[in-house]
Amino acid sequence: VMKFCARSSRLCFLVAAALGFLQLSLPGRHSNAGEARTPELQQLIEAAKAEGGRFIADAVIDDARGRKEAEIAMEKLFGFKVTWEAVDLMNQNQFASRLLKEIQAGRQPSTDVFNGTQSTIPRLMQGNALESVDHWQALLPRIPKEAIVSGGGALAERTRIGGFAYNTNMVPANKVPRKMDDFVDPFWKGKLASTTYAAVWDRAGVRQDGTYDAEKAQRIADLLTRLVKEKHIVGILRCGDESRISSGEFGGLALLCSQDTVDLARRKGAPIQMAFLEETSNLTHSYLGLMKRAKYPNMAKLFMVFIQTIEGQALLRKWEATDTSFYPENDMYKLVQSLKKKNVDPPYIDIPAYLKARDEVEKWKDVYQRILIGQK
Repeated sequence: VMKFCARSSRLCFLVAAALGFLQLSLPGRHSNAGEARTPELQQLIEAAKAEGGRFIADAVIDDARGRKEAEIAMEKLFGFKVTWEAVDLMNQNQFASRLLKEIQAGRQPSTDVFNGTQSTIPRLMQGNALESVDHWQALLPRIPKEAIVSGGGALAERTRIGGFAYNTNMVPANKVPRKMDDFVDPFWKGKLASTTYAAVWDRAGVRQDGTYDAEKAQRIADLLTRLVKEKHIVGILRCGDESRISSGEFGGLALLCSQDTVDLARRKGAPIQMAFLEETSNLTHSYLGLMKRAKYPNMAKLFMVFIQTIEGQALLRKWEATDTSFYPENDMYKLVQSLKKKNVDPPYIDIPAYLKARDEVEKWKDVYQRILIGQK
């Protein structure tokens, strides 16, 4: 090639230019925030840089090493030094209450970006605690409209699918439940735990359009009553206590909030797996909310954009064992598609659907909690 270029430098230049154009035209080349920046994104980058590249966020990536990788990735994408000030998340509901009090008192909130769910993000929305944003797609065109919460103050950042966590050393393949009634099998006597807050059971009756299946809710109440009475459910845990399943203290947790904690445990060699029941599994999201009166509002917004990039989603996969189901290259997108092929088609309960069904969810949650906790 060098000899060819030496003989015909002009032709060599034209070939190199053509190859460069072809490379830039390849599919996926413009899919991240580091290439083909929109004018709106460039303006935000400059504003964030002027803030010193700092932002405050809670509970998005728990491991400090992962947050450091996020800083490095953002520096590479946006061209300036980034510092992530992490805030310890107490209880999510308690933290949301604290933020609301801070906003109502006219104080600066404890975090710039709040990491919440379909139940806590609406509380901040109703308390007028989140900023209004109408140009996420102008900043990053790849963000789908379905990921943007009404008003624009929050973006879906990861997908959660609730299900049944079980110990693979204790549960043979032919005993892994596929439907609710599989738990009445005598095999499960003395082996099951549930949560203090009836995780996933309470949302099992929510349909994708936000209506509530009261008949299914009653069947669940009857089932839980039977499982407690016949001593199939003999323990009360919380989501986050998966180690008590891995250790063999219980054979399974019926039901677990989300698959990501199980996947993280499996990466470390724990004998634990998830089963997704066609009657109870549903698809929800965790969200990033942009707080009003944030200390570093532009940097916070840029961080929320970053999480939607290919690089940001890859970091969630690496450190949190999850991503969102909105992007075809993502693991959660592939998991949802595989569940559909297995006739487990979890309904997507977005924030509007949850709000529509919330009264019924809370009513039946109370019923299930009294069954589980009152007879534990």
